Amino acid sequence: MTTCKNCSFYFAVPEDAGDFEAGKGDCVLEREDAKGKYWLSKPTKNDSASCKAFKKA
Repeated sequence: MTTCKNCSFYFAVPEDAGDFEAGKGDCVLEREDAKGKYWLSKPTKNDSASCKAFKKA
């Protein structure tokens, strides 16, 4: 089973961040529409099962 920590879209929360928690991170996906590029971010855990957007890091 693949997990979020093995995905290139997973970014761990730095230890010096106010919301740091061991294993916590963000899934950040780049999207583009007629107005330009934007990023979607959602909180996740590094051991969560990967989603359809999984891309090996």
